[in-house]
Amino acid sequence: MSGASLFMVSVMVPAMDAAIAHYVRDWGFVLAQDSAHDSGHRWVEVAPDGGARLRLVEARTDAERAVIGQQVADRVAFFIRVANFDSAIARWHSNGIEIAEPPRSETYGRVAVLRDKFGNRWDAFDAEPVGQS
Repeated sequence: MSGASLFMVSVMVPAMDAAIAHYVRDWGFVLAQDSAHDSGHRWVEVAPDGGARLRLVEARTDAERAVIGQQVADRVAFFIRVANFDSAIARWHSNGIEIAEPPRSETYGRVAVLRDKFGNRWDAFDAEPVGQS
């Protein structure tokens, strides 16, 4: 399919306001949407600057609560490319985001594995890997 692009993914969270605060304050994302959906649910989207959006979905059932942070088992669920890699990692760490695996160099560039406060794993990549321009 030409001309298609992924622009948003959903992530299950325990409480909407706490999730908004975490992604906006701790990660530095932008609150892109916060409104009432026709279904009666709150429609909330957050996004890194210029990136795809996360649609935050508040868990309402035991089954939904059980998948928070485990939506892809214990695999990395999200991948984010950042400029100023070292300062971004340091800022996130100082904001309480867990560094699950410290920065390392791979053939494709530098990467660190982070974990948000809900247990989701994130790969953070250097936007400009060494040796690439």
